[in-house]
Amino acid sequence: MPQPSSSPISARPPRIIEQVDEAVDRAEVLRYLGYPVGVSPNAQIQNILDYWVAQADQLATPRAIYVVLPVAEKDRRRLRLQTGRGMVEFHGAIGEFLGAARSVAAFIATAGGDVVRLASELLGKQDALAAMVVNAVGAERAEAAEAAVIDELREQAAKVGFAPTLPYSPGYCGMALTEQTKLFSLFDQENIGVTLSADCLMRPLKSVSGLIGIGPAAEVEQFGSPCDRCELHDCAMRR
Repeated sequence: MPQPSSSPISARPPRIIEQVDEAVDRAEVLRYLGYPVGVSPNAQIQNILDYWVAQADQLATPRAIYVVLPVAEKDRRRLRLQTGRGMVEFHGAIGEFLGAARSVAAFIATAGGDVVRLASELLGKQDALAAMVVNAVGAERAEAAEAAVIDELREQAAKVGFAPTLPYSPGYCGMALTEQTKLFSLFDQENIGVTLSADCLMRPLKSVSGLIGIGPAAEVEQFGSPCDRCELHDCAMRR
């Protein structure tokens, strides 16, 4: 295996993933709908599910953008990234999530606006079940776009003996939602149609963003998942 270098993936302009080829993960859709693992809907609900999953999948346009930046400094509560315009500093439980990182990929991923509009239309027609299914597919498609970023990073990092960490997103696990403004600033004018509201919520709603550390594979593995050390055992973000 190649020896780890100090910078596994060089800093580069933002990279856009225009298309996600992975099919909709039905198990993830059921999870977003609140079904326990191993429990399936009855035949009537399954027919409704099949129809609206197909409709939502047709409308969804999962895309992602990410940029890789070197870590200038980090500790348990702070992360400084070197950009072409100077330092950007993030605050939160950085050491718990990105402790092994030498570089960090900031990303934004989305399911697109059409699937969100369909869910809103269905709610307006009082079809709450269909809206829930469409929203669940939107969440899964945004997650699939995030996974496409992680897959690319994993492939690139493996060439030099590095690996990606779990994603760490503003609004979760000790990282304030207002840190979104710093994350979005890393992309300047280059984006994928995702905007940030004054209260730091993303539009379209079915979008995710975050930071992914890239560090020596052995250290990332040894560090493990911070979820294993978290006391919020019923957290929906637990990996």
